[in-house]
Amino acid sequence: MKKSISILYMVTFLATIGGVSLASLIMPDRSFSASENRTLSTQPVLRVDSLKSGRFFEDMNQYLNDQIVYRDELVKLFQRQQNSKILNTMLVENMLRVNTPQKPEDGTKVRDSRIVSKLMLINNKWIFPLPSNVVHTEHIDTATDKLNKAVKFANDQGTETYFVFNPSRTKALMHLYPAYLQTDSYAKSKQYFLSKLDKDVNVINIGNKFDTFTKAELEEMYLETDHHWNIKGAFLAYQEMITEISKRSPLFEDQPMSLNEINVSQLTDGRFEGSYNNQINFAINPKKADRTIIYEPRTPFDFAHFQVINKDGTQTIKDFNDFYGFKRGRSTYDYGTIYGGDRQKIVYENPKANNQLNVLLMKDSFMNPITPYLAQHFNKLTVLDNRYYTEFSLQNVLTSEHYDMFIIAYHDDNLFSGNYEFEKRTEK
Repeated sequence: MKKSISILYMVTFLATIGGVSLASLIMPDRSFSASENRTLSTQPVLRVDSLKSGRFFEDMNQYLNDQIVYRDELVKLFQRQQNSKILNTMLVENMLRVNTPQKPEDGTKVRDSRIVSKLMLINNKWIFPLPSNVVHTEHIDTATDKLNKAVKFANDQGTETYFVFNPSRTKALMHLYPAYLQTDSYAKSKQYFLSKLDKDVNVINIGNKFDTFTKAELEEMYLETDHHWNIKGAFLAYQEMITEISKRSPLFEDQPMSLNEINVSQLTDGRFEGSYNNQINFAINPKKADRTIIYEPRTPFDFAHFQVINKDGTQTIKDFNDFYGFKRGRSTYDYGTIYGGDRQKIVYENPKANNQLNVLLMKDSFMNPITPYLAQHFNKLTVLDNRYYTEFSLQNVLTSEHYDMFIIAYHDDNLFSGNYEFEKRTEK
């Protein structure tokens, strides 16, 4: 090779590296990656202790990786390679997969598996996180201790209290994972969590009901490209919740709504942008993904008073119909746009209920499709999501007004999170 050509190669290489580095320095840092659904690293502060420990260089490396110019395009290119028919890491396993007979009740027959950015794609239809084999006993101990204290305080106020455990998607659909990735750690984690609750915690374990369904039936209750259940699974959980509270409560007795009161249809057009699919730049076509079931009460929900406080504390929604429900004609849909999304606070007042009960619900996002159905059964339902308060005190909430009933409802893979911060203060 001529010397001039070698020099040209070197100059081109150095110019490319230098240009990318310079552009990365000039471009403003981004705080969040929507496609990966995570906060991006910020430039680390140079300190003596971080230099000695080597942490500074680790943080700087992560910062440079997160803030490199054209990062999203490079990630998308890498994900396409991971999802290709030939270059995916599970090619050999897919070729050698045994074609064994399967009963209809056993659910989906897995023919193709691919791992893209730590997510598992099954049959170009289902998306799952890579499962964990760890039972986080210390974190669970901390969370259950806070939960026990919250329930005791509520009980001491004379408030009837229930802890509702909803069945998570990963655990319910573990059969869709390749055999070598299937684990009982989620079942063990749930069992350990329940074992740490005080005896006076009134647990409504919705998973017991879901355990009676076949694998094929369970698949009909969860979204395919999102980490939540669909309205069919949520509605079944609502029915079980009302039934169980009616059995146990000395204050409340009612029947849940039935499917006879619901118009059932299905999404046929538009893009459904599932949370997992979004993280891998829609490796599954969102125009074909999650042709999800739609439930619309034949008698529309009607509330005498309705209030929504957004995550940032603002109030931009006044009408329930602008908050919740399927809107025909939209080009894109997701779990949040159909079911109201996560909010700091929602208040429903329903004088048509057959009681005068004032009920407080603390919940995670699995409860979003259910809250207006629950509100049919109580005079007043206040819904709180403490993750979106910088400061929060359940004790202050419970003593600011009298609540006849207090319901805490989380899914059974949410065993330690910000939802268990019932008393939190900002550091000053």
